[in-house]
Amino acid sequence: MVIRKPGLGAYITATYPSKEAFLNAVKCLSNVSDFLEIGIPTQNPKYDGPVIRKTHFASELKGLDAVKVARYGDVPTILMGYIEDYVSNMELVAETANEVGASSVLFPDLLFEHIDLLESYLGVMRDYSLRPTFFVSSNTPHRLIASLVKYEPLFIYLGLYAATGIKLPLYIERNVREVRKLVDDVTLIAGFAINTPEMVRLVINAGADAVVVGTALVDKLNDQRACTEFMMKLRGGLP
Repeated sequence: MVIRKPGLGAYITATYPSKEAFLNAVKCLSNVSDFLEIGIPTQNPKYDGPVIRKTHFASELKGLDAVKVARYGDVPTILMGYIEDYVSNMELVAETANEVGASSVLFPDLLFEHIDLLESYLGVMRDYSLRPTFFVSSNTPHRLIASLVKYEPLFIYLGLYAATGIKLPLYIERNVREVRKLVDDVTLIAGFAINTPEMVRLVINAGADAVVVGTALVDKLNDQRACTEFMMKLRGGLP
């Protein structure tokens, strides 16, 4: 599957705030999103902000059991977890991704703390007919970012590292433009701090192919109407 460009995606932690609410949110968001990122609940969501951290701790189920409550695939779906939880059993995560209809597994800590596992990760993705995906930041060496292109990833995710609810500073636009130049025609997704149509427009115009919203959705997951209206409002920022 490919991700629509320009696109808008949604992140939700599996079985938060409950299994029932999560299933309803998946159904709702699949109708108004171009892709989904499903968080695998973990005890150490170290790269997530405080709001998303709470969703990990409060999820009804934990680990891959939480992911397995649904079947995905109406839109491209990516499982997002931490590789430190699956160092010895990446195959289990890939097998689960296949089982539930996901297209890839994104490990945000792979390139930052476990780059020695890169080849193993690529091998597992290949063995299970999944596309690799990579998380980078403005601090990731440019040479490393450019080298990821040869692996033909489904996308590269650029973490903007800004607090939700603030106006994105100018350097964010610069960072998106710089990474855009490094990744050729690979799909570039940007996330963190996306909560208004203006932010969506700014990041897309800077060079991202798609944006993903997560934190701003948390308080709307129990209300399908509010969730739908919010996503449609954000879509207004797409060209």
